[in-house]
Amino acid sequence: MDNVNRVLESLLGLLTLLGGLILQAIVAVETWLRGMLGSMGVPQQIQTAVLIAVAVVLVLAVFRLFGGLIRVAVVIILLLVVIHVLVPVIHQ
Repeated sequence: MDNVNRVLESLLGLLTLLGGLILQAIVAVETWLRGMLGSMGVPQQIQTAVLIAVAVVLVLAVFRLFGGLIRVAVVIILLLVVIHVLVPVIHQ
C-alpha cells in the first residue's frame, strides 16, 4: 500500500506541476495580449471584453475538440482565466 501512495503522490505532484505550467502560459498570453492591445490604444474595458471573447471561443473549441474528463478540466481552467480577467474590472 505504501508503493501505491507514493505513485499517487507522484501523479498528483505531476498534475499540479502541469496545471501550474498551463496557468503560467495562459497568464503570459493574457499579459502579452493586454500589452499589444494597450500599445494600439485600446481602452481597458475593451481589452477585457476582447479577452473574455477569446476565452469563450477557447471554451467552445474545447467542447468540440476534447471529450470526457479532459474537457471538464480544460473548461474549469478556462473559467478560472475568465474570472482572473474579470477581477480587475469588478474592483473598479
